Amino acid sequence: MASQSIGAQVAINIFLFLLVMGMASTVDIKIMRQQLRNYKAISIGLFCQFFLMPFFGYLVTIAFNLPVPVGVTLIIVVSSPGGSYSNWWCALFNADLGLSVSMTTASTILSLGFLPMNLFIYTYAAYNSKDSEVGGESVIKSINFGVIFISIAVVIGAIATGVFCSYKFDTPRWHKIAYIGGNFSGIALIIFSTVLSFKGGSDGSEPTPQETITATRPADYVAIALPCLLGLVVATILPTLLKLSKPERLTTAVECCYQNTGIATSAALSLFSGSDLQLAMRVPTIYGFVEAISIAVYLLIFWKLGWSKAPKEEKICTIIVKTYEVQDHNEDPEKDDEGEDEVGSNIENNDEELAAESTGSNVELSEQKASTDAS
Repeated sequence: MASQSIGAQVAINIFLFLLVMGMASTVDIKIMRQQLRNYKAISIGLFCQFFLMPFFGYLVTIAFNLPVPVGVTLIIVVSSPGGSYSNWWCALFNADLGLSVSMTTASTILSLGFLPMNLFIYTYAAYNSKDSEVGGESVIKSINFGVIFISIAVVIGAIATGVFCSYKFDTPRWHKIAYIGGNFSGIALIIFSTVLSFKGGSDGSEPTPQETITATRPADYVAIALPCLLGLVVATILPTLLKLSKPERLTTAVECCYQNTGIATSAALSLFSGSDLQLAMRVPTIYGFVEAISIAVYLLIFWKLGWSKAPKEEKICTIIVKTYEVQDHNEDPEKDDEGEDEVGSNIENNDEELAAESTGSNVELSEQKASTDAS
């Protein structure tokens, strides 16, 4: 069982690395540098990620009086940066991918400090120290941060590799290969994670989604879904008030509410057992479904409203398989060349007209002189 778990974790990290590297390689290095200096947009995204989302999780935990396994796991979910999948969603629906990769870089590095800090603050605030102990240990001490930090290191390494490849192989062919490869890796990661989550069950191993959802109360669904929905609303209104561009608003909303449920799953497995584990495993399972459906619907609606980089008149099958990050990069030089050719042709035409006028003037002067001499 341990060897299978290690093998599954290695496979997940490989798919994760290829996905993030592919998305980072798609971004134009010039746009990436520009967005890294976009302090206003990045600051808004980090504020929503590390302050609003954990606070929403805490409010929901208190308002719905969630038990320790559910409440603690929900706080872990809303405190974990989305990492790879947020880049994939932004690439798929043509939000600002450069800003998404920049935000992922910043949030992944900062999560090394903010993730344990938020867990400590909000689990302690939501439950007193006695109730928040698991197996005689505090929540913070019970979490296997080694697994979490490995995933964070994989994301950081993949971003660095992708940015280097984008700089070294800055060609349309490489950008398209990286984009396609990243999408395939993202799909493979989703399929592999879904299949893995359906393994195990009542024989004492990890509970399956069917088992975790069967006994879930309607109030639990609402409580787990609320932080995601609140995050989408607030992370759309706040960038709009601060006058970010429309694609940047979409990216900020996705980066805010799309959380890394894999971190919460790993933490739940190290924290709880038995019936408590079954309760805890509801949270990443339900939240994962809610965030995927709500973000897909959200991006589709706002694409039709003209907020994404893709034309709203285009077919959906076209915008999904086509990256407008690459198109903009490729087409600008062609437009510049066309403009230069047009200016050059205009100059040549003007020169010809001036030469013709000069010739005509010389002929008239010669005729006038000849007539004067004759008289």
